[in-house]
Amino acid sequence: MQPVSVDFYFDFISPYSYLASTQLQTFSARHHCEFNWLPVNLPRLIKLSGNVSPVMVRNKARYALRDLKRWAAYLDVPLKMIRPGSFDSRPALRVAGALPQAERSVFGMAVFNALWRGQVDVSRDDWLAQIFALNHLPGHWLKQQNEGFERYTRQALEAGAFGAPTFILHAPGRRPEMFFGVDHMDFLARACDALLPVQGRGISR
Repeated sequence: MQPVSVDFYFDFISPYSYLASTQLQTFSARHHCEFNWLPVNLPRLIKLSGNVSPVMVRNKARYALRDLKRWAAYLDVPLKMIRPGSFDSRPALRVAGALPQAERSVFGMAVFNALWRGQVDVSRDDWLAQIFALNHLPGHWLKQQNEGFERYTRQALEAGAFGAPTFILHAPGRRPEMFFGVDHMDFLARACDALLPVQGRGISR
């Protein structure tokens, strides 16, 4: 049985992307899917899609802060809030975009955890180097930087994305289906599970 493919569009500045990332390994095993980690420039994606960042809407920003704390408690994961605009995620996005999928997911989890669990000081210019040292990541990864995340940003926009995290489910014989936000991962799970009997019948023939 071949697992279905799910594109995971993320930006390291997105706390909701961090929360989603903490669930991917378990989700993948439970619902028989493989995640493709695809870094995007979230501010650019928001602008191109005509969306508005939550931090630009006062009441929405206040709600998001409370909502993030609820989600972190519900998922039982650490979360230390970072002031919006306090760091530029593009150095990490450049590395992520240059790495193959297997290495990209390892790098992505290391960056998410270090940033959103308060393991590094994002006010320092060397915050990415701190993450490499903390997680003993291969130094040559830092040299494999490119602007691939901009291509993924355009790809996400064309797929209908307007924020992060965005998930695009790909399955044989079906049109791609989009799910937005950590709060819609249950719907993604149901969609993945609904494909299992069909795949099973196909293999049993």
